[in-house]
Amino acid sequence: MSSASAKTYLVTGASRGIGLELVKQLSVLPNTMVYAAMRKPFAISSPNNNIISIQLDQSSTSSVVAAAAQVPELDTLILNAAIGENEHLLDMTPERFAEYLDVNVVGPNRVVSALVPALLARKTRKIVYLSSSAGTISGQIGETWGLQGPYAVSKAAGNMMVVQWHNELSKREDGPSTVVTVHPGWVDTDMGRPFGEGSMNVVDAVEALVRLVQGLRTEDSARFLDWRGRGMAW
Repeated sequence: MSSASAKTYLVTGASRGIGLELVKQLSVLPNTMVYAAMRKPFAISSPNNNIISIQLDQSSTSSVVAAAAQVPELDTLILNAAIGENEHLLDMTPERFAEYLDVNVVGPNRVVSALVPALLARKTRKIVYLSSSAGTISGQIGETWGLQGPYAVSKAAGNMMVVQWHNELSKREDGPSTVVTVHPGWVDTDMGRPFGEGSMNVVDAVEALVRLVQGLRTEDSARFLDWRGRGMAW
């Protein structure tokens, strides 16, 4: 299939969990091509033979630039790669805290910056940052459950980053872009499992995400949504 005629998607963190399932479900949509971006790429089978696995470590500028060179045009970028463990700010080293910010905040910005030319080559121009309810500042006051600490800080920063991407891209004369931050729900993945059985299995969660991504419009840009398309508190 020619990428010139297909709707193209790129998913970061595509080696497991939500990222891998996104790649699988997007690949069965008609007339699509999916780039599965991960640190250690491996082949992912698809009945449509339309998945391209590429090496991308979003903590490395050279890796991101090399990956972007393989993607001439892109309709939708889904930023899924992140780190998150049950850690606390006051108990961690500055180096570990900096790692959270680099992977979860600076890393996605590296990816978006490198892929803006590919996104502008198409009219769709969707950027979806997978965030978390942990990034809701008002909802974290007094919270004792779930991923908090450095993860919550990084996701709150990521939410603001999405707003800034929207502001900067909306000033361009190339046409509108749709940039959103999305809470995918509590999903039974490696990251969510330590807190008990997830409320959604990964297949159902990703089905909802795919519906949401397909239905996004330019008027949704700069919104914080959950997997059902409902607005989240900042």
